[in-house]
Amino acid sequence: MRIKVVGDLMCHNSQISTYYRPKTKDYDSSGSFEFVSKLLQDADLTLGNLETTIATDPNEFTGYPRFGSPIGFLTGIQNAGFDILSTANNHSADKGSFGIDFTIDSVFTKGMIPIGTFKDNADYLERKDFFQEINGIKIAIYNYTYSTNGIPVKGDRIVRLLNEAKIQEDVRFAKENGIHFVILWYHYGKEYEEKPDNSQTKWVNIGLAAGADIIIGGHPHVVQRVDLFQEEKNFEDRLVAYSLGNFLSAQNREATDGGIILTFQLEIDSQQRKRIKDVTTEPVWVFPHGYKIIPIQKYKQNEISMKVPKHSEKRMYAYESHLKKIPGLLF
Repeated sequence: MRIKVVGDLMCHNSQISTYYRPKTKDYDSSGSFEFVSKLLQDADLTLGNLETTIATDPNEFTGYPRFGSPIGFLTGIQNAGFDILSTANNHSADKGSFGIDFTIDSVFTKGMIPIGTFKDNADYLERKDFFQEINGIKIAIYNYTYSTNGIPVKGDRIVRLLNEAKIQEDVRFAKENGIHFVILWYHYGKEYEEKPDNSQTKWVNIGLAAGADIIIGGHPHVVQRVDLFQEEKNFEDRLVAYSLGNFLSAQNREATDGGIILTFQLEIDSQQRKRIKDVTTEPVWVFPHGYKIIPIQKYKQNEISMKVPKHSEKRMYAYESHLKKIPGLLF
């Protein structure tokens, strides 16, 4: 089973303006993904963190600090090949109860699966355990966030929060149901910190101790280290990607204008041991004019049809150089 995961899919005010189509009076983000869609589609499952809510009222189409995007933002994400979107993050409740509900509905409407937020208890009980089997490999994915920025989650709605007992319960339930690989997807840490902080280390250790095989992180908006190692009991593989950075955003402070596509292959070997193979971290950079996501390696090899201005190229290559210094990145 081949999986690709990207970092934060954000939609700031300037992006909303860019995605507007005057002729049809609607929005479409597909142009942002023009040069990465083939890369993203080369997997059994492609995952990304949806760090905005979906709104209907144009007055609610806003970027920071309370994100609300037109459903057309999801159009590009869908067309690019995404299958699963994490919706539990610190912006989940930015547009209140309607935002939580409509975001879930919109992701489903666009043919993708939301993980981490729920409209009520019945929805939670039905969807809380995301299990998938491909080529005989069974996986589970659970998504949690450290907070909703102090905005209350009202009614019976649920935004899954980081909780040690809940993580242990989720991993145990997955294992009891024959799941081979358990993936925990965390929204945690400090923004713009290039090394994992104590809280990240804490939650990663809790997840690994509970029996998780893979832990994916986001929220810092910068790429942090990737650890691939074998646990000591059965010598099975474990993978921790502390933060995948920004995949799409209008952020432009140093180290926030890009991210990585994490790719890995899940296998069970002849001795029934879990293996995580062919791990790669493809660097991408967001060209701010049109918010085009550029796969840097393919750009350098003249495999994409666009040429960015020299000053932008210089910044993109500086970002690539920065990524090369981060432990565990493979590209």
